[in-house]
Amino acid sequence: MELSALAIRVARTPGLGMLPQVTSQVLRMVDNPDLSPRQIGALIERDAGLASKLLKTANSAYYGSPGKIKTVSQAISVMGLSTVRSIIISQAYQQMTAVRGASKRFDRVAFWQHSLATAVSARVLAKLKGWRDPEEAFLAGLMHDLGRLVMDRFLPNEFDQTLTLALESTIPLIDAEREVLGYTHIEVGELLGEQWNLPTPLREAIRTHHSAPSYEQCPLGCIIYTANVLAHQVGFALPPPVLYEVAPEVQESLGIPPAQLEGLKQVVLQEVMRTQEVLKI
Repeated sequence: MELSALAIRVARTPGLGMLPQVTSQVLRMVDNPDLSPRQIGALIERDAGLASKLLKTANSAYYGSPGKIKTVSQAISVMGLSTVRSIIISQAYQQMTAVRGASKRFDRVAFWQHSLATAVSARVLAKLKGWRDPEEAFLAGLMHDLGRLVMDRFLPNEFDQTLTLALESTIPLIDAEREVLGYTHIEVGELLGEQWNLPTPLREAIRTHHSAPSYEQCPLGCIIYTANVLAHQVGFALPPPVLYEVAPEVQESLGIPPAQLEGLKQVVLQEVMRTQEVLKI
C-alpha cells in the first residue's frame, strides 16, 4: 500500500486516526499557561477512567500523599501538569497497544515494554542534560515507534514479511521495512503525529530517532535516539537480536562519558519498574 493511501485509511479509522477526545483536549490545555488546574481537572473528570487513574497515581506512596488527594484538581497540583500529561497519554497509548492487531508475528507486549523503557530512558537523559521538560522527553520516547502500531493494524501481511526478513537476515527491522514496503515506521509515525496534531518537538523526535542527530542539531531527537538504544541494551528490545550502540559522535555531542552512560542502564531498569508500578500497567 502506498503511504498516501495508508494516510487516508488511518484518518478514517476511529480509535487510531485520532487520540481519544478528552486526551486530545487535555494535551492542548496543558500547554496553555492561562488555564488553572481546576479548569483542566473539570475536563478530565468527564472521563471517569482518566480521573480514576490520576487519583490513584496521586495517592500512591511515590507522591507522599496516600489517601489524601480527593479531587482531580488536587492531583494536578500535587503532580504538576507535565506529569499529568504523561500519565494521560501513557494511558491512552497503552490502551491502543492492548487492542489486538492483525499481524501474526508482532508482539504487542514486547512493543509496549520497549516503548515504556525508551520513554523512561529519555526522561532520565533529559534530566541529566537539564532539558526544559523531562516529561516531554518521556512522551516522545513513548511514541517514537508509533508507526509500527499502524503497520500492525493496516499492513499485517507486509508487516509480517518485514518481521520475517529481519529475523531470518538478522538485520534491523527498519531496514526490512524499507526493503518490503519502500518506507518505514518513521514516515508512518510522522503522518500519524500530524493527524493527531502532536507538538512539533514530538514529531521531530519521531522523525529523527534513527538518524543519530547531534544534541546541538536536534536536542530532543538526540535524547530519543540514545534512549532507544539504551532500551534495547537493557533488555527491552524488539526483534531481531541486533546489537545497538550509541554512535560515537552522538555520545560526544551529549557530553556523557561512556562509563556514566553504562551506569545509566541500572537507573533505567529501576525507573521502568517504578513507572510500571505507579501507572499500574
